[in-house]
Amino acid sequence: MPDKQCRRCKEQEAVHTIRADPICNDCFSLFVKTKTVKRLEVLNRETKSSHTGRPGGGAPNSNVRKFYAGLSFGPSSSALVDICEQIIVGRLSRGRDAAFNLHVVHVDTDLEQSSTDLDTPSPAEQRLDQWRARYPRFTFERVPLKDILALDTIDWATLLPSNTTEETEQKASQAQRPSTPADLRTIISNLPSATSRRDVLDLLVRRLLISKAAFTAENAPYDALLLGCSTTALAERTLAETAKGRGFSLPWQINDGAIEDGAGHKLALYHPVRELFRNELVLYLSAVAQPPLTEGDFVLMPASASSAAAVVSHKDLSIEEVMTRYFAEVELNYPSIVANVVRTTAKLERHSHDHVHDHDGGESTSPGCRVCGMPLDEAGNERWKGEIGPLDGPEGDPRLRVERLCYGCERSIHG
Repeated sequence: MPDKQCRRCKEQEAVHTIRADPICNDCFSLFVKTKTVKRLEVLNRETKSSHTGRPGGGAPNSNVRKFYAGLSFGPSSSALVDICEQIIVGRLSRGRDAAFNLHVVHVDTDLEQSSTDLDTPSPAEQRLDQWRARYPRFTFERVPLKDILALDTIDWATLLPSNTTEETEQKASQAQRPSTPADLRTIISNLPSATSRRDVLDLLVRRLLISKAAFTAENAPYDALLLGCSTTALAERTLAETAKGRGFSLPWQINDGAIEDGAGHKLALYHPVRELFRNELVLYLSAVAQPPLTEGDFVLMPASASSAAAVVSHKDLSIEEVMTRYFAEVELNYPSIVANVVRTTAKLERHSHDHVHDHDGGESTSPGCRVCGMPLDEAGNERWKGEIGPLDGPEGDPRLRVERLCYGCERSIHG
């Protein structure tokens, strides 16, 4: 710890070094909250018209926003919840309104638990009970991943096991969705690699969060979906999605702004802690939050550079895990590089394909990729296929009849 005066307040002893500046606990807490508040102010400005125009917008307390927030129990999303609590406490102490309410949702990806005794609370539900006790002003909800099976915006035929049995062909032709958690578990386990399994699982979690927030907002409007992605997490996703062939989707995955759930519901998606590094959020949780959150409250990520060096084989590592290990070292030694990756990506504009030509020569609305839901880069997909080659498979393979997949999803699902 630096043994010198805080560079910001010039009064207290510095106990942290943040971005080359020695600062005290109070100034560090203010630094983290200020970065988050600035992003929330951008959100307020950009969604002001939709907020005032929604049902009940002119009622008392209409200035209090309603946010839907994802909680993975990782350090970034955990810090987001605590920072939001501290922002509200600070406003109330100054005689102001709370500014916003938070409905926190955890998507439980444990498909084994989904098929066991429903009377026994899942580990995730027990953990959420602890969060409810700590943050009583917020509401918390566990959403099982199996709820994704009810969505009509995903073409489940594209995710069926890629063999050529008569039963599989029949399922593919009927676009039959899996009906149980066991079916979903089988689909994910049958994907060709660790990267494919992680990629599809992340896509399903994201689409479920967006759909839940957007669909609920039809009756009880939410102003935005908040995701706790730090600068480091966004940089990792930038390189991982590019490596997987889904670079065209980066403006929708990395940037803040309006998105659709695939069923015509629009929603604002924002990353309030996007200007903070993961290590800063971990430090905030362990040293500044009151009372401090321990490693038992959140999942400590990423693995340190030393543990990354201890890995002998990368056979079972997904691209996401490789990027997490890589940026753990880069953030420690070259934080400006991590920030530049995100800032550069933020300059990319969204160019969606609103209309495409159908097989009869007419025009039809493009629904986007039938798995990830992102707009399709029509010309880019064809270039990739032309240079790398089409999917291999025997004539009549149901995989080859699947249309309107982006290049990234096509390769994740079929290898």
